Amino acid sequence: MKKFLSIVTVLALLFSMAAGFTTVVSAAEEGYAWVLVDTHEYPVPEADSFYGSLKGNTIELQYAWAYGLGIYASKDYDNPTDMHAIYTWSNPPSTIMPNQTVTLKLEQNVISNRNGNYSIGFNPYFHMDMEDIDIGYATASKVIAKITYADGTTAKYPGIGYNQDAQAQQSFTADMTLNFIGEGRPGDKHSLYVGVYAGSPGSVGVRYTYEWKQTSSANAAPISSGTTDLGTYSWAGEWDSNWGKMLITQNGASVTGTYTHDSGKINGTISGNVFTGTWSESPSYSPPSDAGDMELTMSADGKSFTGRWRYGSEGSWSNWDGSMRITEVIPAPKPAATSPAPVITTTQANSAGSNAETFESGSRIMWQPADGLGYRLFRSTSKSDLGISVTDFYITGTSYADVNIEANTTYYYTVKPVLAEAKPFEGIDEKLGAAIATYTVTTGSQVYKPGSFKHFIMLKLDNPNMSVDGVIQEVDPGRSTSPMTIAGRTMVPIRAVVEAMGGTIGWEQDTRKITLTARGNVVEMWLDKTDIKINGVSQKMDVAPVSKNGRTFVPVRFAAENLNCKVDWINSTKEAVIVYEE
Repeated sequence: MKKFLSIVTVLALLFSMAAGFTTVVSAAEEGYAWVLVDTHEYPVPEADSFYGSLKGNTIELQYAWAYGLGIYASKDYDNPTDMHAIYTWSNPPSTIMPNQTVTLKLEQNVISNRNGNYSIGFNPYFHMDMEDIDIGYATASKVIAKITYADGTTAKYPGIGYNQDAQAQQSFTADMTLNFIGEGRPGDKHSLYVGVYAGSPGSVGVRYTYEWKQTSSANAAPISSGTTDLGTYSWAGEWDSNWGKMLITQNGASVTGTYTHDSGKINGTISGNVFTGTWSESPSYSPPSDAGDMELTMSADGKSFTGRWRYGSEGSWSNWDGSMRITEVIPAPKPAATSPAPVITTTQANSAGSNAETFESGSRIMWQPADGLGYRLFRSTSKSDLGISVTDFYITGTSYADVNIEANTTYYYTVKPVLAEAKPFEGIDEKLGAAIATYTVTTGSQVYKPGSFKHFIMLKLDNPNMSVDGVIQEVDPGRSTSPMTIAGRTMVPIRAVVEAMGGTIGWEQDTRKITLTARGNVVEMWLDKTDIKINGVSQKMDVAPVSKNGRTFVPVRFAAENLNCKVDWINSTKEAVIVYEE
């Protein structure tokens, strides 16, 4: 068993700051939402003895083989292969608010259900992913819907056929539910995918594409965002399972954990008594052999669970059971009505152009230049205490991304110029000037991978320099090459980014292939092609690598996130911040 690659892409929270007061601007408050802009029906696959049709929200599928005909012929006269079903689903919303729970009604109408004693079946699905992905493909951003039958039980293997749920062997209705992504930036797109997987012929389905844009009314009534049902008992604690001891941490609806088998890790969210997420294991911690989907359901008394897992996001499921909770059963955390907005204040000492803003991975601080060698940025949780320098060395630029912070915490930042270096052998300390800027930042209810030490690389559009943990470096030494945008994607000459995180980059002239190797993963891209391979698994990008002025530019989000990093976009400064663990 092995894991899902990386990280769910969550975009940055946006804030505008002015000296002496706080201004917080939410795109949703300005009338922004995810708006349905395109509906695409994928071509229906063809195969011998297989029939499929797609008309709007209706899919009809049929397998039919007579006894003794072909390699998939029925094995006996009493069970000739004839599987025939019609699937319909409700229309998705035309507008979706950030983190909104989206539910589609699914109906399966069974006309015939004889599988001929073969391992074949139909599997309806509903998930969210990046825009414009070919059917049958997925990215690390994929979010799978929970399917619940009309009697309230959770579907494990919906659809007719071999080894499927008993409830699904006849006509049924069900709810398919998932949480949509949070806020985006203008022009960002994500899609909902609805369809039925039919085995070897492939999938039949529809893609609904949503764009983050202003709606017709900026004062539309808000829509409830996400579930607040965290169940009766918390998942936090130690468990015995068939994959070894599990140590789980729960923060609101978010759950992370480890288990002993192959140094495994889990990550996901809670809805009621059900945990849905991904697992990953050594050595690669990525699909197809070391990562995949998982779902666990806690017992009514909170002392055990039953569940399932699979390789990647397709294929058959296997059992994952927790026979006993080792630690004490504790109540589930109380859900917050809304996540508190991060708060940022600045003092009068700051000049125009100085600001601070939060994003999911941390706090970004920016200040105006001052005379000296560089700067010290001090951080404290006490207003009366200067605190400690966030770096061992002085910072050479005028901005910094503090990615090693905790949720729901108020931090006090102070910037001082470094006037002279320390001379330790002469007993002389580093000489600092008076404070040139101070900030108060209160983080939100969730931060990226709390408790682990993280590094950052910060790049800015049309700027030839990047910041690596506060040290300014040229993106492309000696050539003044800067990141740029193509079709809404930030494109960078990727060598500097990969090498900054200790990786390597390769180039094959004959095939024009770029190979990125870092953080236990191998990512392959091709110039002018949207194909991408992550550890050998084929996927798609929406923007192809291009050659400009003798340099190869690749989409930084696709490259970095598939190297087990997280990418946040800070709209106010046009910066991309890449965050990765030690």
